[in-house]
Amino acid sequence: MIISEMNAQECRTHLAASRVGHLACVRNGMPYVVPISFVYENSHIYSFSLIGRKVWAMRGHPQVCFEVDEIRSPRSRWSVIAFGRYEELSEAGLRQNERDHAWSLLQKARPNWWEPGGETPHSEDKVASPPHLFFRINIEKISGRRALV
Repeated sequence: MIISEMNAQECRTHLAASRVGHLACVRNGMPYVVPISFVYENSHIYSFSLIGRKVWAMRGHPQVCFEVDEIRSPRSRWSVIAFGRYEELSEAGLRQNERDHAWSLLQKARPNWWEPGGETPHSEDKVASPPHLFFRINIEKISGRRALV
């Protein structure tokens, strides 16, 4: 098996083709990793979430890490790691255009894109209009590796 580094363009291509990744953040000194649905465009990862543990963590410490991978077999796989900064996209004000753009990208990427971010673990936790938000990760550094036979 040969393990090789991917260049930045190869990493961006894999991000653009992926729809689920793992977001790592820190809250109260503890790491927290969660899968999220996303869309990648122009050095930004766009997503949607209810306000909870990951949003509180990113509000307190906006530097995050994001990972996507694919394992085709034990000898054929790749992974991409991106480091960046969390940014909320509000419904009004300066970020409204970015929020609308995020909504448009997610809508095109897959039907029912909002469902994973709009569900809570227990039905009794649901409220009539849950607080939710759009956000993006501004990628500052990216790297990747692949393994091939």
